[in-house]
Amino acid sequence: MPRAEKVAHVEELREQLSQASGVVLVDFLGLTAPQMVELRRTLRKQGVTFQVVKNSLTKLAAQQAGADFLVEYLRGPNGMVLGSDNPTAPFRAARECARKYQHFKIKAGLFSGEAVHPDQVEWFANLPTQEELYGRLAGALNAPMQGLAVALAGVIRKFAVALSEVGKLKAEKE
Repeated sequence: MPRAEKVAHVEELREQLSQASGVVLVDFLGLTAPQMVELRRTLRKQGVTFQVVKNSLTKLAAQQAGADFLVEYLRGPNGMVLGSDNPTAPFRAARECARKYQHFKIKAGLFSGEAVHPDQVEWFANLPTQEELYGRLAGALNAPMQGLAVALAGVIRKFAVALSEVGKLKAEKE
């Protein structure tokens, strides 16, 4: 590759690493061509991208993007699973592929710019999605209001029963 193309490729990788909310570095050595096609299709359906990266260019891009942590894992064939919207999506997708394909190994990752060691990947993959967190927050905010509504309904019900009893007592006296 001519020098200008390498510089452009490093710049593109740096930009992808900087903008990605989640990145997982993987080893895919041993996957067949049909498995790679299926892998890419599966990852695309989950809203993440997969690309095979050249180590020397990725090292430069990672250093420029402030992701120096990845440099130590750039040995052998590497691929990157990148997600831009949901930082947990690449971790979930990589975990699913690692379970499905014996030769797919997770090396390391970045979660919103923070280093993720291989033993922490499972924890990040199990984090709830943003929608799930919104649902939990809505439920947590709704619970006290619902409790108040039930308590007030109970007070009103007791008041209504008391009024009814008073009405019966007056009717009996008349």
